Formats: sequence, structure tokens, C-alpha cells
Amino acid sequence: MTAIPHAANGNGPANGPGWTPRLVWSTVFLAMVLEALALGASMVAIGLPSILKEFPTTQGGWLTTVYFLAGAVCAPLLGKAADLYGKRRVLLFTMLVSGVGAVVCALAPSFAVMVVGRTLQGPILATISLIPSLVRDVYPPRQAAFAASITITGMGALSLFSPLLIGWLIETVGFRGMFWFDAVWTFGLCAAIRLTTAESTLRRTARPDVLGAALLAAGVLGVLLYVSWGNSWGWAAGSGVTLLVAGLALLTLFFWRARRTPEPIVNLSLFRRKQLLYVSVAGATAYAISASVFQIIPMMAMTPREAGQTYGLGLTTLGYASLETPKALATVACGLLVGYLAARGRNPRLFMTLGLGAWAIGTTLLAFRNDTFGELVVCALIVGIGGGLTTASVPGLVMRATPVGDQGSTAGTVQLTQTGFSAVLPVVMFAVLTPYATLVPGGGVLYAEDGFRKWLLISTALAVGVLVVVVTLLRERREEAVEEFTVDAHVPATVSVGDGAMTTPPVATPKT
Repeated sequence: MTAIPHAANGNGPANGPGWTPRLVWSTVFLAMVLEALALGASMVAIGLPSILKEFPTTQGGWLTTVYFLAGAVCAPLLGKAADLYGKRRVLLFTMLVSGVGAVVCALAPSFAVMVVGRTLQGPILATISLIPSLVRDVYPPRQAAFAASITITGMGALSLFSPLLIGWLIETVGFRGMFWFDAVWTFGLCAAIRLTTAESTLRRTARPDVLGAALLAAGVLGVLLYVSWGNSWGWAAGSGVTLLVAGLALLTLFFWRARRTPEPIVNLSLFRRKQLLYVSVAGATAYAISASVFQIIPMMAMTPREAGQTYGLGLTTLGYASLETPKALATVACGLLVGYLAARGRNPRLFMTLGLGAWAIGTTLLAFRNDTFGELVVCALIVGIGGGLTTASVPGLVMRATPVGDQGSTAGTVQLTQTGFSAVLPVVMFAVLTPYATLVPGGGVLYAEDGFRKWLLISTALAVGVLVVVVTLLRERREEAVEEFTVDAHVPATVSVGDGAMTTPPVATPKT
């Protein structure tokens, strides 16, 4: 891509004066954007029982699916748009759209309208890569390293307190309160960033693959609609089969186009590298399992036992924080530990293997041991550990699999596979749970424990199956390894997003 010269804005790395009050406030507000992203990603999982009370439906997974699907498809497109039109401009536009989505959710008169709102919120996932990129462009070099670290690691802090905040908002003003809070926070940050953060003067020619994105999104949507409604329509019903065939046809066109366009939304040729295939398969599986299982734990904990279920603690949303906070703490602590050890030469494959093993153990225990608060805490801690180990190992695995010059595009591709699979699995989960669902008179949905157990064991089988594949068929051979790289200690490459984490293009230097 060719750089197009522009006049300096007086605040970039070439002539920046160092730390100034404006630069300090810019760093604070950019960090808050990613804090808000953590809140937006986790609040639906915690608030889902309250949402389903007002909108009784067995399709609750779509609130998570459309969020991640929109983020997966829009992130690479917005990245290209940022190269063309300016990173701050695209960042603010993305945040404004997300804020509008939060308002739509807060005012939603029906579940369908809330799904539309969550779709509009999804593109904010692009800020995970937009913000570090903007910081690198407009900050002086020394300040840029520190600011990139702050804007990324700041997300881990809110994940420890968001359960309390979300619980308090739901109990005080209902689930709509958490969307109003998200909207006010997002719009306020838009104004603050507009006043404190300079626009990048760097421009590059880019070709956003809009057609490829549309084919991918429409194809996945068609298949997921069939999976989601097949139980109700009948798996052989004409309308459902039509959706399935249309979705598969669009996905076929997507793969055909991806092999022929110069700058596809997904570079399929990257997956010829066995090490990259390893991190894509293992990372996407772990992240997607977390996107589904982390919705089960709140439903188990907040379902009242007197409803006739064989499980349920009847916790309030505020009381649930006593269960969610230790899980978030375990995830953050493991992520920090992996970052520390990986920076000192430990092979990140070890942490991915341990993390997948923790997922298999945690989901199995959760399937059979969920009757008491103590049992749920233990299970939540184990899956939290699994989430921290697996997601924190992804940046190191990407760097081991990819030469320095390709790491940005490769990390973006891995992020898309993670986010995309996270969009798929919640819909599949609720399709499995639907036969075990009962609509409660007066509002709400109750799921039999057998449904939860079935999905948790499916998750166990998926984790074990992928674990076997990655340690056998995709095991690392010395002759296949490329030059190793170490992460710049100033720029962490993993960020928590609610109950999980996502990767950003890391800063790497050759290992000596």
C-alpha cells in the first residue's frame, strides 16, 4: 500500500513535545473506550435472564451472535476505511454507531428491535485495533509505547468491577439502565476524544472488500437462521432448507472471491501455515466456547430453585457479582502470568494446551456439579483460568507463526476467526437448549438442567477434540518454525473483552 503525504498536524511523532495535559487526557479517554467495550461485551451475558423475563424467547443467543458477527465483518472494513479517511474520524464514527445501538436496545419494544440494536453495537469491536494504530500515528515515540500499553491493559481493570456495576444498574433501573449507561458513556467519550486526540495525517490507498464482507455475513446468517429455527420449523421444512442452501451458496461465493481478489477480507493463503492454522483453530474454539458457556453460568446462578428446577441459586444480578468477579479475576491474573512468562521465552503452546484442558475440566464439572454456590465458584474459577490461558497465548502464537512484516494482517485474520466463531456457537447452543425450554407465565424462560448438561458436554467434547488435533496433526516441528519473536514489553497484545479476550497486532522484535 502506498502512503499519501499530508501536512503534519503538529502533534505527531515527528515533532511532538512529549507529555502535555492534552496528551494525558487523550490517553485516559482512549483507555476508557476500551473499558466501555469490556462493559458492552459482558453486560448481555449477565443481564440475559432479566432480558428474557421481558421478552420470553428461546433465541437469546442472537444478542451475542449479531454483536460478534457485526464486529467480525466490520473490523477489517473499518481498518481499511481508517487508512483512507483517517483513524480518529473512523474511530468516532464507529463509537457513534455503537452509541446509537445502545439507545436502540434501551428503547427496544421487542426482542427483534433489541437484536437490531446489538448489531449496531458490534462494530465497536474494531476499536481494539483502531486505537493502538491511532496512538502509534499521533503520539511521540516514547509516549506512544506507554499510551498503547495503558489503552489496552485498562480493559482488564473494568472487567473486575463490571459485574457489580451491571448488577446495580439492573436492580436499580432494570436491564435498560445498562444500555443507557453504555450510550451516555460512549457519546461522552466521543466528545472528549474529539477535543483531546489529534487526527492521524497518514493515509494509505486501500481496497475495502465490501462485497466479500457482505457475502460472508449473509452466508453465515443464512446458515445460523436455519440452525436457530430448525427446531420450530422442522429440519426438512422448505423455508429452512432454502435458507440453508442460500447460506451455503453465498459462503461458496465468498471463498471463491477470497481466492481471487487482491485484498480479501480473509486471506485464505495464510492458513497454509500449519502454525497459523493451529492458533486459529485453538484460539477460535476457546474463545467461542467462552462466548457460549459464560452465558450459562448466570442462568444457572440466577434461576430460583423453587421454580421446580434441579439447579439454581436464585441470586440477584447484584448478588451474582460475588460469583462473576472471582472468575474475571482468574482470567485477568492468568492473562498477566502468560504475558510475563511468554516474554521470557516460554512457548505459548504450553499455555494453550493447559487452557484447553482447563476448559474440558471446567465444563465437565459444571455439567454435574452446579447445585451449590461453592460448586459454581469452583467451576467458574476453572473456566476463568481456561479463558485467561488460551486467549493470552494467542499473540505469542501469532508471532511464532509469522514473520514481522506480516504480523499485522495475520493478527487481524486470527481475530476475525475468533470473533466469527464466537458469533456462531451461541446460536448453536440455544438451538440445543430449545427442546428443554419452558416459557414461564408472566415472563421468562426456564431451561431444564439436562439441556445445560448436554451443551456443556458438547463443549467438553469440542475442547478435547481440538486439543487432540492441535497436539497431534498440528504439533510444532522444529523445521517448520519460523524465526521467533518477542513481544515489546511496553505493548501488551491481549485485551479482555468482557468474559474473554481478543488479540491486537502486537509489536515484535526479532529474538536474539
